[in-house]
Amino acid sequence: MALVNAHTHLELSDQGHLLPEPSAEFTAWVPGVIRAGMQRTPAAIRDACEAGIAELLAAGTTHVGDISATGISVELLARSGLKGIVWLEVLGATMERGLARLAHVKSYVNELREQAASSPIHIGATLHAPYSLHPDLWEPALRWIEAEALPLCVHLAESPGEWALLTEGTGPFRAFEEKLGLPALPCPRMTPVEYLESKGVLGFRPLLVHMVQVTDNDIQRVARSGATVVHCPRSNARLECGRMPLEKYLAAGVPVLLGTDSRASSPSLSVWDEAEFAMKLHEGLVTAEVVEEMAQDEGLFKDVGEW
Repeated sequence: MALVNAHTHLELSDQGHLLPEPSAEFTAWVPGVIRAGMQRTPAAIRDACEAGIAELLAAGTTHVGDISATGISVELLARSGLKGIVWLEVLGATMERGLARLAHVKSYVNELREQAASSPIHIGATLHAPYSLHPDLWEPALRWIEAEALPLCVHLAESPGEWALLTEGTGPFRAFEEKLGLPALPCPRMTPVEYLESKGVLGFRPLLVHMVQVTDNDIQRVARSGATVVHCPRSNARLECGRMPLEKYLAAGVPVLLGTDSRASSPSLSVWDEAEFAMKLHEGLVTAEVVEEMAQDEGLFKDVGEW
């Protein structure tokens, strides 16, 4: 039996101390995650990945989607027996930082492909999120992704703060930019889904993670694109993101998988724990049997993007 954890961050598997109390505000949690990424050594990150892989295996996981800022998890996953995708992370709120990050990922992608060769681990790319990527960075990043035929993943429509930033140019993300001394990203006055569509992202049939803050029209756009969605209900609840309208995605024919997100925002890497929470969250709207199928659907996961 397949058991698919479609979204996690193995590099953060040692960051359980960042786990927020229920109903924490999203941007209040983000600085701790940023510090964790900046302050740890490669050896510490490797240890975290190994701990996360051990937890996945202990939970019966067979397939995983891992977001990686370093690529360290690739070699470890390739010899773990797990199947899945490691998404190499590209982000940068300024063009200078974003292009430097993109160049860095380009410099080692072939090495990571060699590490994953002859294993059931594939290499993909993640353009982190609309609030963390300069508007002009999407085009060169997508050109590279297309040229390399990489599957694509994006965190999208996760929090009310992201919605406010993109639709109105207000909210906690705007205050967060000011606190860090970052230039204010132009407000497109679009929903997060509309914004990604305007950048051409939906044409890549991406894996879209979270997808909580959406309209009915957004869901139809996603359905037409052929994208797959990942639902991370425990992380969403902890970070006060709201309830993803799972029943509407399913009614529109959008494939939906389950992911635990990282140990920095979720109490375990068990997809069964995630499924149990989802069953209670959507009780009366989505059956337990459907949620179980979401946790076990390896076919959808294998079909994400162009291989």
